[in-house]
Amino acid sequence: MKTTFLISLATVLSIALLVTYMVRREQRSMSQLSARFIKLVQKFNSWQMMK
Repeated sequence: MKTTFLISLATVLSIALLVTYMVRREQRSMSQLSARFIKLVQKFNSWQMMK
């Protein structure tokens, strides 16, 4: 009885760690993507000013 409880607890904890890792990685890539988009918009604005 105790071993099945410990195994299920370890499984739940490992799944939770995996989910948090994936979410953090996704947030990091999203912030990089938004930073690139902001740079592109700034370049476009400066190009419009030069015209």
